Amino acid sequence: MACKKQKSKLMAFSLAMVVVVVLLLGRCRGDVVQFIFGDSLSDVGNNDYLTKSLARAALPWYGIDFDTGMPNGRFCNGRTVADIVGDKMGLPRPPAFLDPSLDENVILKRGVNFASGGGGILNETSSLFIQRFSLYKQIELFQGTQEFMRRKVGKAAADKLFGEAYYVVAMGANDFINNYLLPVYSDSWTYNGDAFVRYMDIIDRPAAHGFNNSRAPCCSLGRVRPTLTCTPLSTLCKDRSQYVFWDEYHPTDRANELIALETLRKLNITVSANNSTST
Repeated sequence: MACKKQKSKLMAFSLAMVVVVVLLLGRCRGDVVQFIFGDSLSDVGNNDYLTKSLARAALPWYGIDFDTGMPNGRFCNGRTVADIVGDKMGLPRPPAFLDPSLDENVILKRGVNFASGGGGILNETSSLFIQRFSLYKQIELFQGTQEFMRRKVGKAAADKLFGEAYYVVAMGANDFINNYLLPVYSDSWTYNGDAFVRYMDIIDRPAAHGFNNSRAPCCSLGRVRPTLTCTPLSTLCKDRSQYVFWDEYHPTDRANELIALETLRKLNITVSANNSTST
């Protein structure tokens, strides 16, 4: 029964994930940045600034394997899939939209991450978390960012920035992709859940992928399941690299790296030793 429940959970996770990368001609000129949309799988701190949100990764042991080892808004022990894909492509990591340091100069150099834990396609999605950015709210914030940049740096520079950027959507967002993103950027192309078929295989054959546990989360309260989030009262597994799940619903850094590399492979993007890419 536990096996079936875990497999159903992972299948739901896999089917919910959509990664979209928009590549436009001329992107090699000047600074190329990312604009990221999504939910807790890509959130890098927006929810930490939503003081009423119940979906926050602000407590230990989140972030234990990232930079300073302190919580940073990521629902993981380390990096998100978007972090890793961007790193491999040599792109700067965009800060959270609500990061106080965000201004026109930061946006020009790094882009923006609009992802929000608990965010969904519908405004009603995950309303139990009280505060979060739905996908439509993220679109509104992106449109506001476009207007802000046109005022600050001029229409030509802003249009160049947004025209040459990479766009990543990590969420069950096919309607958003088809109705909003693709009509705007005619040269765009998508990669969806096919990359996560391999992730499903980890459940049945974890050893083949270098894991020894694909059932339980690394951060847990012993046999109390589900604990939903990782807390300072939780117990950590001895070797985080051997676990597929960090908490009940989010993969570990190592599992995220597997997904990221598979995503790049499916996108026919070759990553060299110095993280440069070709398509």
